[in-house]
Amino acid sequence: MLSFTLSMKKYTSLVIFICVALCCYSLKGASQEHKKLFYFLSPDSLLGVKDEKGTIVIPATHYFLPIAYDDFRLPINDSILILVPKRTFNLKDPKPYGLAYNRNGKVLYAPYLFDNGPDFLEEGLSRYVENDKIGFVNRYGEKVIKAQWDWVSPFEYGIARACNGCFIDYSKDAEHPSLDLSKANTYYIDKNGRVIQALQKKQSKHDQTIDSIFLPYQFSYSPFESNLLKKLNDLDLISKAHFANYYNRLTEEEKQLHFEIVEKPSNDFPYYIINAFRYDADGAYRKADNPDLLFYATEIGDIYQIPYGNLEEKVPLKEWLSNYDAEARRYLKEHPDAPNRYK
Repeated sequence: MLSFTLSMKKYTSLVIFICVALCCYSLKGASQEHKKLFYFLSPDSLLGVKDEKGTIVIPATHYFLPIAYDDFRLPINDSILILVPKRTFNLKDPKPYGLAYNRNGKVLYAPYLFDNGPDFLEEGLSRYVENDKIGFVNRYGEKVIKAQWDWVSPFEYGIARACNGCFIDYSKDAEHPSLDLSKANTYYIDKNGRVIQALQKKQSKHDQTIDSIFLPYQFSYSPFESNLLKKLNDLDLISKAHFANYYNRLTEEEKQLHFEIVEKPSNDFPYYIINAFRYDADGAYRKADNPDLLFYATEIGDIYQIPYGNLEEKVPLKEWLSNYDAEARRYLKEHPDAPNRYK
């Protein structure tokens, strides 16, 4: 039986499901309606949302996780509010995590349950559940790819892996279940939900390799966007500092990060989001496993490093790189046997 391990925590019981009772999407930079919203608790400790005049926007019919909010006097800044209603849950895969509401109290979609919480944005898209199938919504809660798969991965390098006839197998390890593909039809899809046709061989060095399958490069840019990326791709110091603490010796190609714009500006979100990708010896480009390597760029070309996506803490690229280099050099000084040293 062919199966692939998923990085998912145990959530097979109803108790665990409802204990992760509440989460909200923080969409920094997205437009907010002018009215202020606040969470409130009913006498029986269920959670709802009201406006500054006390008008109930979302009824108090949702579970409340006390550690989620320290002070209900503070207004809600999120564009999308994800709450878990107190009602019978669907425990069949794919599992939803509550409901996503807009600031007017309208239900937008049911987020996909991932890692004991709602699925998070990857490359501008997150997964949702509808009619026991999975699709994708954008950062505004708009359904941009129809729910049509039994399972689909988050997007990485502009590509997601999807399957029908597959299922999550809890039989051997309920905490870290695997994806059973033994009777499945599998696909690779682009950000429009279209199936990507595999290549006979790589036609560009930036084509992707997944499971020994070659897939065409998914990104295209205007001259301005290409120059924006060139600023980062030409900064070899980012790559050198990033790989300084890798314990294994890397080839020159593996030590070179590659940057791509994974989300472009819109009317309500005026930033380019840029991710760093590392190249593996198997020919695959994978998202760099470091939250520091997340960059936002403005439409006039200013680039900032954004700690964990928090725009309020944005750091100009030059300042961030100086600090990043200093940290890497401290590490190399403390570890004289580090194999990926630089001058």
